[in-house]
Amino acid sequence: GLYVFPRAEPVHLLYTWDVIIIAFVFFWSIGLLTELQRTETLSLSKFLHLPVSVTGAFLINYLSSLLRLSLIMFVPVMFGLALGLVFAKGMWLLLVLPLTAAFLLMVTALTYQFQGWLASLMSNPRRRRTVVVVATAIFILAFQLPNLLNVYRPWGAQQWADDSAKLVEELAALDRAFQAHEFHAQEHLRRQQEVIQKHDLARQQAAHRWAERLEHTARLTNLVLPIGWLPLGAMAAAEGNLVPPVLGLLGMTLIGSASLWRAYRTTVRLYQGEFTARSGRQRSATTLPSVKPKPAGNLVEAHLPWLSEPVSAIALGGLRSLTRSPEAKMMLLTPVLMAAIFGAMMFRRADAIPPSFRPLMAVGAMSLVLFGVLQLMCNQFGFDRDGFRVFVLCAAPRRDILLGKNLAFAPLALGMAGIVLTVFQVICPLRLDHLVAMPLLFISTYLLFCLLMNLLSILAPLPIAAGSMKPANPKLVPVLIQLTMFMFFFPFTQMPMFLPLGIEAGLAWLGWTAGLPIGLLLSLAECVAIAFFYRLALTWQGDLFQAREQKILETVANRAA
Repeated sequence: GLYVFPRAEPVHLLYTWDVIIIAFVFFWSIGLLTELQRTETLSLSKFLHLPVSVTGAFLINYLSSLLRLSLIMFVPVMFGLALGLVFAKGMWLLLVLPLTAAFLLMVTALTYQFQGWLASLMSNPRRRRTVVVVATAIFILAFQLPNLLNVYRPWGAQQWADDSAKLVEELAALDRAFQAHEFHAQEHLRRQQEVIQKHDLARQQAAHRWAERLEHTARLTNLVLPIGWLPLGAMAAAEGNLVPPVLGLLGMTLIGSASLWRAYRTTVRLYQGEFTARSGRQRSATTLPSVKPKPAGNLVEAHLPWLSEPVSAIALGGLRSLTRSPEAKMMLLTPVLMAAIFGAMMFRRADAIPPSFRPLMAVGAMSLVLFGVLQLMCNQFGFDRDGFRVFVLCAAPRRDILLGKNLAFAPLALGMAGIVLTVFQVICPLRLDHLVAMPLLFISTYLLFCLLMNLLSILAPLPIAAGSMKPANPKLVPVLIQLTMFMFFFPFTQMPMFLPLGIEAGLAWLGWTAGLPIGLLLSLAECVAIAFFYRLALTWQGDLFQAREQKILETVANRAA
């Protein structure tokens, strides 16, 4: 601040503080996400047997939460910049020092209160896993904000590119006129200078308008968001206006104090046992007649129509396991996040996509769903761990076990594919026959994909440690088998999605379609044929599974610990 900002405008101070605040919040969020995964918040059991008051325990917990790398990195930078601005801009900038302290109080107090709320929310292990997954997904989406900004380009980069292209066209037109001897060389040079000066003036005016628009947006954003009150106060102090920094100081101090008070009340309630106390039930003196309660609905005990009992039990049990596992939730979020990101990128140029190319793009978007379930399905028995012994000891046909495993993933895969297709249909509408053909194409591809994943799970099982997606001490041969088979055979599982559309495009180019929905009819016929092939191949895979089940058990049960 002492060496860089003596001649800087007040708005430049606003931009500088905004950059520092954004960087600080980014690294602070990373630390907060790490704390969520470690669940080290509000561990008051360490103080229960010590002569420490409630206020003392609260202060110890709060001060320990300040020992983070982000604070160690940014606090010296922020206070150093504030002190430098005092010497560079005058004594009015002394208000930036208490503003910085109030900002840090607000951020740390809000974080501490948020962690206290999560500590009570995550007392349930299942709820804790969901919180971790949701927090990670939000953080991933936040990472993509710069990419989305680059796509939409609110700073008018596309207009500048259009102006440059227009300048090139005008200069080329002058060159062609000069070569046609419409005017002499001096006139050509004069006209070139006029065009260039006109273009430079237009760009300067556009840059000035963009700077004004940026300043207005920055002022409004900093005024609305509490984290922007520090940059806004620094700019106002540099302008000689004391009202914004004083109001910002009072506002951030009030927010921080209120958050600390609520966090303190949470600490008191934890000491009093309000989160763990259970209200006793009073027994009625009158004996009531026993009424047989109606059994509640249970997903695992349900029965799927047209399927045998083992297939139904394995499919529903596997689906329940997937919906509860945080690792599976993280993996299944991948295609949804990719659909959201690429959908936002495509939304800007949706009109430029030709209608004949849209079905292929929809097919490609739906195929991303298979990459989301790939890591889970290529090693289906590895995630069973010791539970795989149930399959070995049960009397169910091995074909039914494989079918149940494939059906367990079907609702998730079809559901995510439906979400992707819906987003694509909103952005780039498809013809009705193509829209109806998309689910048929995905079902065909999913059946072939299941056959390949069954084969990989049988021939190359890998042990998976509990609570992890990473193989535990894997051998080289199974890894090479999985990689080789995936690279060579996975493209063949994707061909059915493109084959009917390719045939329809070829017939349309020859003029033989006559307005018929060839793609839809071929998709239906292909789906029926692949379903019949799936039944035959599943029987053969069941025999192979029975021959190798002991080796699979030895791999996934003994070394997954």
